[in-house]
Formats: sequence, structure tokens, C-alpha cells
Amino acid sequence: MARGTGALLLVLMMTSLLLLRGSSCLQVDRPYKTPGASEVIAVLKARAGRISTMRAESRMNHRTDQGKVKATVRLMAQRGGKLRFDAVSPFDTPLATLVTDGKEFALVDAQKNRHYHGTASACNIARLLQVALSPDDVLVVLGGSTPLIKHDSARLEWDSRATAEVLTLSNKTVTQTVRLDGTDRRWDLLLSEVRTKKGELLLQIKPNAYRSVNGLRLPAHLLVRQAGSDAQLDVTFKREEVNIKLPAVAFELPAPGGMPSQRVDCTTVVKP
Repeated sequence: MARGTGALLLVLMMTSLLLLRGSSCLQVDRPYKTPGASEVIAVLKARAGRISTMRAESRMNHRTDQGKVKATVRLMAQRGGKLRFDAVSPFDTPLATLVTDGKEFALVDAQKNRHYHGTASACNIARLLQVALSPDDVLVVLGGSTPLIKHDSARLEWDSRATAEVLTLSNKTVTQTVRLDGTDRRWDLLLSEVRTKKGELLLQIKPNAYRSVNGLRLPAHLLVRQAGSDAQLDVTFKREEVNIKLPAVAFELPAPGGMPSQRVDCTTVVKP
């Protein structure tokens, strides 16, 4: 009896292993009509264009070469490169304010008692956000979409195991891979990566935990990483509003207010 029971257990174990191995190779067909690469590109651009303004309160974690910094950040963004980020402490004490009007930027660092100003370039935006994105691209990323590279070729493939669309854009120097959830044709961005031809990561955007805000699907969490350092931006949205009228005064550049002021560009190294 014991010998028969042992043989039965062995058969059951082998069957389970075969089933597990078979399930790991399970492939699922698209549950909708096969789209073209150009159609998906158009959808991504349209999705990014649906958000003209955003106001939100978020928890941002900055990972830098010096460690991790956490802060509550109240933000406003408007198409045309207008941004405002107010970082405050747990006691609601101002830590830093970054403002762009689409052309110029200003950063008030209350902790260092310094005022910085210059063009609204990606490298100056990174002085607060740690990741270098153009002001217009910041709004695109916050809305759960991705900037797309200029490309010579585009192809779309179906990942049947992950049940995701994979859009690949390429030019002579870089390749961008965009993974999307096409369920119900909603096209949620799962991952966007830009890499060199050698495979080195330049930019990674990873939104998740999508939910509906004013009829639009937006991520509750967002992770952005860039090459060149350990810097990354980790954003968790507490609440947000989109496509509302924002006060023009929000994007007026803050004055030095008696602080030492310095004009900065991409080559300026600011002393700690």
C-alpha cells in the first residue's frame, strides 16, 4: 500500500511539473484586431495631448548619488512648458520652489538660501527633479504617457506571454521600446525605455496603478530613471486634477528676495 501510494505521489508530482512548465509557455493571442505601428504612435500622441493642465499633490522620492530625499510636492503644469513645483517638509515648511514660464526658469532653494535662474532647459529642470526632461515632456510623463524619439523605423509586435504590445522606434543612434496594455483599446503605458545601440539605458519611464481621473486614465505611481548617475524620480500621487484653469500668477518666476542669486546653465556646477 505504501509503495503504491509513493508511486501515485510521484506521478502527481511529475504531472504538476509538466503543467507548470506548460503554463510558463502559455501564449495568448490579441483579443482585438491587430493594429499597425503608425496607429499606436498616433494613439500615444493623442493621449499625451488630452492633458492641457494638471494640478496635483504628490510624494516624491529623489534618489541621488548622495542618497534618498523625500518630500511632499505640490505641482502645477500647463502645456507650453509652464511648471511649478513646491517641495515642503512634513511640517509644511518650504524647502524648494521651481517655476518655469516656458522660456525661463527660477529655483529658490530655501535650505541653501540660494536663488538660481536661467533658461528652462532640461538640465535646469533636473536641479530639482533630478531627471532631465524638457518642461513640455514633464507634463507628458506626469500624465502617464511618454515622449517619442525621432525615428527612421517603427515596428509593432505582440508579446503573447505578457499580453502586451511592444512598439520599437529606431534611428541611427538610439532605440526606444514602448510596452503598452491594449486591453479594451485603452493603451496604458507599462514601460518606455530609450537605449543606445550598445544597449546602454538613457531613459526609463514606468507608470503603474492606473485609475480614472476626470474620465482619463492616469497612473497613481510613476518611476523615472536616467543614465549617468543613480538619480531617479519616484512619484506617488495623493490627489490630482486635470484640464482645469490654473492661475497665471503660479508661473511667475520667483524673485531672489534678498538671497544670493546665480544664473545657471548646463555647464554650471553648483557647490553644495
